[in-house]
Amino acid sequence: MINHIRGYNYKVGLTGLIGSGKSIAAEYFAKLGVNIIDTDVISHKITSPGGVAIPHIVDTFGKGYISANGALNRPLMRELIFKNALEKHKLESILHPLIFDMVRAEVGKSGSLYTVIVVPLLFQAPRYHKYMDRSIFVDCNQSTIIDRVMKRSGWSMDTVILALDNQMPRIQQLALADDVLDNNKTPETLGLQVKILHEKYKNLAIT
Repeated sequence: MINHIRGYNYKVGLTGLIGSGKSIAAEYFAKLGVNIIDTDVISHKITSPGGVAIPHIVDTFGKGYISANGALNRPLMRELIFKNALEKHKLESILHPLIFDMVRAEVGKSGSLYTVIVVPLLFQAPRYHKYMDRSIFVDCNQSTIIDRVMKRSGWSMDTVILALDNQMPRIQQLALADDVLDNNKTPETLGLQVKILHEKYKNLAIT
């Protein structure tokens, strides 16, 4: 594929387990001038008051899953989908097509040589995995993840473990990823790894 043809956008999917440091890695890419598209940010936007997903959520799950301010009641929905695969699929069927359409629109407007797209469940979502030219897995040990998410989100250890159990196992994601960022050390070490990948992707994007 000739990636430097007019109008082509080289796309790098960035993923990792919950709390692994995807956002920090994305920030390092952004500091290097790379356009970042975060599917979690888009998801929050479309499930906020007046968001395009809200009417579909009401139709499928009822008004009980909408907070008083008109946004998705995230704790209540999280409790439902973590324990029920069918309900999780229903929610994904609403959100994923809407998010993917917005991602493609943002990619079309991207002005950087390549674009990083943050997708938490990249390898569990064929439409995204096929869409990317390259993929990165942000690796981090489970004990660090658990501590980080508990402090950041106020979740119990059981809730964090349940969230991890709902994601593809680390070993499988490592096997599927084209590149890996090790986030078990210092932020500076992660930043150096990002700089190395940045040079690699700049070359790939014009090859």
